[in-house]
Amino acid sequence: MLCGTFLLDRILFFELYFLFPNETEWDSSPWYNFIYKTKELQSSKEKHRTIIAGSSVALYSVLPDEINQRHHPQTKYSFFSHVAMAPTDLYYYKENLLASNPNLVVYIHNFADLQWEYMQKNGNRFVFQDKTWIQEFVGRYPTKTIYPTSFLKDFWNQIDRKSLSRLTTKSLFYVSRFRIFFWDPIVVFIDNHFRSGRKYHLYQGVIPKEGIWSKGWTKDQATIECKEQKQTESIFIQNQNTKVLFRFFENEKALSSNSPLHVQSVQFQKSGWVDIHWDHLNDKNLHWEFVQIQTISELPTAKEVNLIRYGRDETVGIRLSHFFCKSIQAENRSYTRSSYWDDTRFVQMKVDEFEKEYFERMIRDAGNRQELWRLHVVREAKKNVNSTQFEPWPEYNRILQISDFFYQNQIPFIIVLSPENPIEYAFYKDSQWRKDWISHLKTQLEKRGQTLIDHTDVISDVRYFFDPHHLTYEGASHYDSIFVNSIESRFFSQK
Repeated sequence: MLCGTFLLDRILFFELYFLFPNETEWDSSPWYNFIYKTKELQSSKEKHRTIIAGSSVALYSVLPDEINQRHHPQTKYSFFSHVAMAPTDLYYYKENLLASNPNLVVYIHNFADLQWEYMQKNGNRFVFQDKTWIQEFVGRYPTKTIYPTSFLKDFWNQIDRKSLSRLTTKSLFYVSRFRIFFWDPIVVFIDNHFRSGRKYHLYQGVIPKEGIWSKGWTKDQATIECKEQKQTESIFIQNQNTKVLFRFFENEKALSSNSPLHVQSVQFQKSGWVDIHWDHLNDKNLHWEFVQIQTISELPTAKEVNLIRYGRDETVGIRLSHFFCKSIQAENRSYTRSSYWDDTRFVQMKVDEFEKEYFERMIRDAGNRQELWRLHVVREAKKNVNSTQFEPWPEYNRILQISDFFYQNQIPFIIVLSPENPIEYAFYKDSQWRKDWISHLKTQLEKRGQTLIDHTDVISDVRYFFDPHHLTYEGASHYDSIFVNSIESRFFSQK
């Protein structure tokens, strides 16, 4: 019976469960998406595959889908990444990564990945807090969900009894590991196919010409090419007695000349989601391809509708339903990133405007804002390394162990130090600690015939950064060609 239980657990929760369609979106269920992506890579092969590993810094640095389509690369790029992936995580994933059929592994790495919350300054050196690290890592989702057995094997005698029991259970049963995200793909599938499209994580409908926020909020005007005209669509009205103007255009030419074939204004008495019927708005049943939706009442703001909390506020219009003017095309989007106004708006600012907005959003009172606590710790570490000497520590040494693993398995391995926001990079740019860190890492890699590429300062425009280390969509699109040229000029030129 015990063997049957283990077998049933593996078949149901490790095999059959991941055959269910994955329609979860960008960063909505990171652990499920990571395991799903890993299994997908392990079950397929490419003529030449380059796997990009790393934390959210990697996820926000490059756009593999665009690279594979636009740059005609000599290899196919795929992600092996999830949010908050520490070097220790990648160390425990190394066998899974090897089984993902890589011809080249590129580790996009950043100063912030080095777990500075466990480093305590003592005079002119940092001391790694081993006990604190073990106590907190044992409770992290990657440890509990993806590598409980390996972690238990290494630290069973250094963790408390409760954690020992928890990891033992998770080592034995996949149902215990995966219960934290078990319903995620099922709920998303039901929402996409059997509900109204009013509940969603990221907007996936037609992108208006003026842009749209990731949560589906338009600007004051949204011009949409509506090729798939469903009978009913839904929009969300923030304020009562909001007046919305609908202009219908026959084609692109009519839109360019501002010659609508029909104009209809509607005053919505109540706030909330409402259905709109195209045949009611266009009661003459005239053929149209474009609709322009304009909010002409007093506009709500991004802060008012909880799109942002800090920084420069902006007006918004209405919110569109999930697949507005588009059929459902949601499967396998978990590592696909789209362009939204959340990011695009920064590029539209002047540099001094952005710097002021950035200070309000990311720096002001950061030490007391919970959502910025880790960024604040990393920022303070950058300041502190100016007065300390470089010494290897366990989290850093994990990178060298990963390097040695791929060397032993004859898989080419490249580390790319990702771009950093110049505002934050300035804190430690000229420090001796950084010079010694880069020198030591480069020397260790070169001993194994591996490569370190330092891209920390390749992007000088601060408007391409959302925060200290994450690029906006436009920033990642700009960086793509730099990244591809650096990788392929080094790797393929040696072939």
